[in-house]
Amino acid sequence: MTNSKNIWQGDTAGGGAETFLWLHGWGYSRSGFERIAALFQNDGQNTLYDLPGFGKTPILFEGANTGDYADALAAQLDKGKRHIVIGHSYGGRVAVQLAANHPKLVKAIILIGGAGLPRKRSLFFKVKAATLRLLGKLARISDKVLGTDYRNAYIARFGSTDYRNAGKLRGTLVSAVTENLSNAAREIKCPALLLYGENDTDAPPEIGKRFETLIAVSRFTQLKGYDHHDILTRGAYQCEALIKSFLKDLDHD
Repeated sequence: MTNSKNIWQGDTAGGGAETFLWLHGWGYSRSGFERIAALFQNDGQNTLYDLPGFGKTPILFEGANTGDYADALAAQLDKGKRHIVIGHSYGGRVAVQLAANHPKLVKAIILIGGAGLPRKRSLFFKVKAATLRLLGKLARISDKVLGTDYRNAYIARFGSTDYRNAGKLRGTLVSAVTENLSNAAREIKCPALLLYGENDTDAPPEIGKRFETLIAVSRFTQLKGYDHHDILTRGAYQCEALIKSFLKDLDHD
């Protein structure tokens, strides 16, 4: 755990009245946004952050959730400005929390494949997930009572790549997977732009459509032919056009 007030580390470039905060997804670093952010260097000051536990930003504390991440970022932001916050995937979760809990700091949010709402699942998937959770619980009990090593075998067999690689961030990842930001989204008063790739299977368009129903002032767009990752690279110019149109409308409000 770190007690540093300014835990979030980032690179800032560009100039102008607007301030853009770029929050990457799980497993990425600030470099994941370099291509898109470079397209906004003439539109304002751009800060690309490493989320706590990634890149140059140290871990916040074990088990920290997205609300904790947002609070830590809010603590070091210029209180005299309202920022435009762009979040991809997990970074979108933090953007939602920041807008909901620190509204005076946020002018608008832009979610690119933003996560944070439970996905619709089939009955088969739910039964399978419940069975795996039970197996994991039994493995923990066996290891504690009988001194076995079933938990590690369970993780190796059934744990996702992100989970296996999470280390001290494992509790944070579990918290994110099980969270539901519906209530936070309802609290958002600033405008929101919701960009989702048609072929995204990590944060599918259904999530963006549901965010649109929850956030009072929001605009959803589905980008044809892009998935959760290449929307940031091949889709950079399409995202740029949609974001700049959104920003123009902000200035007219």
